[in-house]
Amino acid sequence: MPRALAFAEAAPEAAAARLDAGTIHLWRIPYALSQGRAPLLALLAAYLDMPATELALETDPRGKPRLAAPFDQHSLEFNWSHSGDYALVALGRGSALGVDIERLGKNLRALEIAQRFFDPAEARTLAALDDQARDDAFIALWCAKEAMLKESGEGIAFGLSRLQFSHNDHDGWSLARIDPALGTPGHWNLQAFDPASGYHGALAWRGGPREIVALRPAQDGT
Repeated sequence: MPRALAFAEAAPEAAAARLDAGTIHLWRIPYALSQGRAPLLALLAAYLDMPATELALETDPRGKPRLAAPFDQHSLEFNWSHSGDYALVALGRGSALGVDIERLGKNLRALEIAQRFFDPAEARTLAALDDQARDDAFIALWCAKEAMLKESGEGIAFGLSRLQFSHNDHDGWSLARIDPALGTPGHWNLQAFDPASGYHGALAWRGGPREIVALRPAQDGT
């Protein structure tokens, strides 16, 4: 089942000093599309102890954002996602990250999308559920696949069916098979969680286990 995270209020400048190789900082930020990347840049600048106006990002050939030179010399890794009224930003050191957030209750074509793009066994699992359970399970599965593909830098063009998950009512989705280009299931850590009421999220990374520290800025009063 998705993990319930308690997002503690924090100042980014103070939190930055506590980020180490054993932790991942997961920020939930109020967000509107009109803001563009400004909230992301402000958070990254706080962790790098520099003005946001001096920070520059670029995208890799597959569209994943990253720090541009000379800022890429820092060990800071990040990924972000936004949906509805929130953005999630994952920050860590020494390992790539992938994060995804999706708002529940959207007008979904869950079964149509799953049958076209997911592994056939996943589509059959979703088809066996009632409408509400299917939509929730679909969003959870989408988040898991998206987070992993974002961590890898491949993006969904790599193929959503090349990651296969199994499902049970108690634990939700768990990674069962993966294209060898992305390693083996044992290489991956995947955490499902509910970042806010009406939202689902997933965080992915490779390597050893890490502590997830969930944070929110003071202006996020929820």
